[in-house]
Amino acid sequence: MNIMEFIWETVDHTGDKDIAIYTETDLEGLWELGFVDTARFPKSEWFKVLNPYLQIDGSYKLTKADFLSLDKYRYQGEIKIPFNPLQINEGKYTDEGLQELLDLSIAPSVSLSSSDLDQKIESLKKKYRQADRLILIKMPAKQEIRQWVEQNPSPLRRLELLFADFLKQKGFTQEAMEKAQSVSRVATPDEQARVQASTFSVLPGSVVEEKAAGFKKMAKAKGPATHPDDDPTKPTLKKIKRSVKGTRS
Repeated sequence: MNIMEFIWETVDHTGDKDIAIYTETDLEGLWELGFVDTARFPKSEWFKVLNPYLQIDGSYKLTKADFLSLDKYRYQGEIKIPFNPLQINEGKYTDEGLQELLDLSIAPSVSLSSSDLDQKIESLKKKYRQADRLILIKMPAKQEIRQWVEQNPSPLRRLELLFADFLKQKGFTQEAMEKAQSVSRVATPDEQARVQASTFSVLPGSVVEEKAAGFKKMAKAKGPATHPDDDPTKPTLKKIKRSVKGTRS
């Protein structure tokens, strides 16, 4: 599947089907929602890329060719079921094990700076370190980590939340979602295309204002276009990968 071609056919256009017009807020929203590979292209760089399409009235006008050329800036990594801090394995963690959890699951899910996140981790270690020097991770610690994630979601997490919303629309039960979370269910190429297309349908009026309140309002995406081979009554778990939830002692 040519994902950008698919997205072009699903996004809103002007009266001219070969033209799409976006506001600055729309394009900031695409960055905040994870459509852009934010690890490679900071927001300032993203807008430099868009400068050639800026109009006198402040809008951005893109032809189909312009739109397709943005593929190189699109996030093309894995889209997984979002990390659920409450599913972290409980027990005593070594510093190395907690760092592994941080690197693989927590850090990609938050928009905190490295220094801010390090401060939070050090505070967590100090609060829950035991006499044997290991860190005890139980529900209070997990709830604290959940608060970091919910209050500071990263663009990638927002994209993953759209993926979870997409699966629910396809008929996944809560039980199936929990199983998918535990084994880090990964989007298929077809699902990736539909989820990334949905970022255009939930462009917020102000992503910055939504940040503090969490993602719920933005995650109410339109139902994805149906596919002849899709059967929403038969959810499946494909491309299963084991998630790493940390190394306990």
